[in-house]
Order: sequence, then C-alpha cells, then structure tokens
Amino acid sequence: MKTIHLNEKASQRSSVSTIILGCEEVLNQGLDFLESISQIDYVAVCTPHMESSIGEHFRHWLDLFHSLATAEDKVDYNIRRRGHAVERDIEVAKKEIAMLNKWLCDISDACLGAVIQVELETLVSKKAIDEASSTLGRELSFVALHATHHFAMIKLAASMQGIRAVSNFGVAPSTASFRRSQ
Repeated sequence: MKTIHLNEKASQRSSVSTIILGCEEVLNQGLDFLESISQIDYVAVCTPHMESSIGEHFRHWLDLFHSLATAEDKVDYNIRRRGHAVERDIEVAKKEIAMLNKWLCDISDACLGAVIQVELETLVSKKAIDEASSTLGRELSFVALHATHHFAMIKLAASMQGIRAVSNFGVAPSTASFRRSQ
C-alpha cells in the first residue's frame, strides 16, 4: 500500500497520535471479532432484517480505509470493490486488516495535518460528485468512525445468528467516554 505524503516514519518518533491509536483500535476490534466467528457466519445474510452479510459490511468499511491508504493525488471514496473476495473470505479480510495496521505504523504525526483532496458522491437522487479539502488525520478519524458504525450493524447481524460480540464492539469513542463518566 502506498502512503500519502509521508516525510518521516512513525517508528522514528517517541509518541503515537491518538488518531493512529484510534484507527489501530478499530482495526484490531474488527480482527478480534473475525477471530470469534466462522466463515459461514461471515457470509450469512439475516434476511429479511438485513440485506448484507457481515462480510459485505467488512468489505465496505475496509474499502474506505483502502481508498485512503492507496490515494495518490486525492482520496476517492466512490471506489468500491463490490463482489471482491474480501466479502466472501474471512481470511482475506484478516489479511487486509493486517496490511492496514502495517500502513498505519508508517504514518508520522507530521503527516496527519497534510492537506488532501477528497472526492465523494453527495446525492442519492442523481449522480453528483463533489471534491473537498481535508487532512489525513481528519480522514483517518472519519474512516475509523465509519467502521465503528458498521460494527454496530455487524453486531446486530451476529446476534441474529446467536453470536455474542464483546460489549464495546460497535460503540463510538464519545459513547464510551459518556458511559465511563456515569
């Protein structure tokens, strides 16, 4: 995987950004969850309540990380790998998570403020592609939070299959902070 505007290796610094740590937490939550289910669970669709399998949800949030990790001139979140093996093969998903964790290790704190262009579709009623400026740190936060959103749906799909996920799976950082304060 290519990285965006990396000037110094993360391994050369003494501290790690909480943005990077948050992304690693999310990736590792996903990996831990995958270790708790079977290949059959991964591809099952709990109709009529859900239209997508756990694997399809994993493919979607991994696509967003993938778009960010492989961006050259701009991040294009419209690139999706629908039908890719990651939807159908739990081991492919585990390997992608490992590759993304490795990619995160190479991002320096200095790179998090790098300005990047982001392309995304903005309307459901018709095709409309917009471009916006952002930073690598902001986009990393976005893809991690989006993964957490999908984890909540994955947790529901798992419960419909009789699988119990850990209590903090699919819980947003702000919700976890709120719960700790109670």
